[in-house]
Amino acid sequence: MVTNESSFGTYLKTLIKLSGMSQSEFYTKLGIKKPYFYDIVSGRVNLPPLQQQMKIVEILAIDTETQCEFFDLAAKGRGDLPADIVNWVSEDPSA
Repeated sequence: MVTNESSFGTYLKTLIKLSGMSQSEFYTKLGIKKPYFYDIVSGRVNLPPLQQQMKIVEILAIDTETQCEFFDLAAKGRGDLPADIVNWVSEDPSA
């Protein structure tokens, strides 16, 4: 679903739409305010940290393949490792 030109914000809006949820319903469930949500999707602020990314995945109930794409785009936007990789390594230090 992701193309090389996709931004995190565009992808997140697509996932919200596919879930059948409104944007206001989504950001309310996530526990953030409207201005911060729009700053995230427009790229004006740093992308959400790991805990918020995990909550987004839970709220949207996205499948494993989509989660990988979501975490990869978020990591690219933050200049970090993907959250799923960080979570996996923290749970299995031998990794």
